Order: sequence, then structure tokens, then C-alpha cells
Amino acid sequence: MTINIDTRPDGDAPTPRAKRATGRKLMGLLAFGLAPLVVIAAPGTASAAGSVCLENADGSQDDIAGNWSTPDKTVSVTTQQASNTWQDWTWRGPTFQCPWNVSSCSYAWQQSKTTGWSWSVGLNVKTPTALGKFVSELAALTPSYGRNGSTTTSYTFTTTLSPGQFAQPIQVVQRRWTQGVYRGVYHSTGKRCTSSPSNPNHSAYFFTWSPNERWGSWTTNLKVSDYGTYNVWK
Repeated sequence: MTINIDTRPDGDAPTPRAKRATGRKLMGLLAFGLAPLVVIAAPGTASAAGSVCLENADGSQDDIAGNWSTPDKTVSVTTQQASNTWQDWTWRGPTFQCPWNVSSCSYAWQQSKTTGWSWSVGLNVKTPTALGKFVSELAALTPSYGRNGSTTTSYTFTTTLSPGQFAQPIQVVQRRWTQGVYRGVYHSTGKRCTSSPSNPNHSAYFFTWSPNERWGSWTTNLKVSDYGTYNVWK
């Protein structure tokens, strides 16, 4: 199953404000706890040879990603990332032009600016068929630049301009296309169990945890850094 979440016409293209930049800052393994899935783990229920009694909401024996309610947790792992980064300009300040009748001029905006930002960017999640019903939860846990934050910059630094050049303070969020996989999953043993003593008729089964098994894939773009600078043009 493939789920695409992308508000842009082309998931591979930057936003209209995006500018290319380069960067080779490596990112380590990213691990996040799963958002709540519709699965119940019964603490204290007897386990059979390292297995745990779990219940899918639909009573099936489908694989289960480890989440807040299970003893073990699935994590997302970065496997590859683009060498180049993109720039999103989150704010553009007032424009200044260096006069034509001078040899050069210096410009500093000399103010502070805080900009809140929130993005909805390309996110592609692929999962095995059985786990596809949890795609919204997997999308929520996947490392994603589609979050929100704020950037604060004090423009006390100065830029030198040539006659007729324009300068504009800007705030930038730098991001990188990244992909990865999920690691860790529960497999059913096919043996029934009781997940809740008060509801003995529930369709629960013993599941065993496969900690190093990699499955599915995700692709998104991640925030690398944010900073303030000047856009200079003529």
C-alpha cells in the first residue's frame, strides 16, 4: 500500500520560495515512539515462551507495529538522504537599495524578528498490506519536516553592497530529502489468548516481537537548520 501526503503539485519540486543550497551534514539514526494504534496489550497477562497477548481492533492476526501500549516499540530508521539541501524562505523583510552615486555602502537592518512557520510537505509511506490500515499513525511518527516551529534572528550583522544593489533581511529553513524504513514488528503465533479478563471473548492472539526486522519505507524532507541572512540582488 502506498499513501502519498503532498500539498504541492509535484512532490519532487520545492515550494515557489524554495532555493537550492548544498550541504553534507549527516543525520544519525532517528527513533520515535509510535503514535497510539488501535491495539490492546494486557499487562500482567501470561505470556507463552517470550510472546505477548495482543488484540487487533478487527480481531485479525495481522502484524502489529509496536506502540505506546506494547512492551516493545517500533522505530523509524534513516537509510538514505540527498546530498543537497533546499531553502525555504519563511520571511522577507523590508528592502533597502544602495544609492547609485556612492562607491559602495554598508547595510544592517539592526532589528530582531521572530517568525512562526508550519509546513505540509511531501510524505510518502509504504507499508505491507496488513499494516496499511495504520498508515495515519505511521505518518505521524515518521520523521517529518511537516511540523511547525519558529525562527528568531537578531540582524546586527552588516552586509556590503555595490551601487544600485538591493538587500532584504530573510529567514531561512534548510531541509533535506530523506528516506528510511521501520524496524521492529509483532507477528502472530496463531494461538489464542485472553487480552482482558473482563472480556474473555475478544479475539486476541499471542504475538512474538521481531526487534531487528525492517519493513515498509518512508520518504520525506527533514529540517536541517534555520537561520537569518540577507538576500542581495541587483
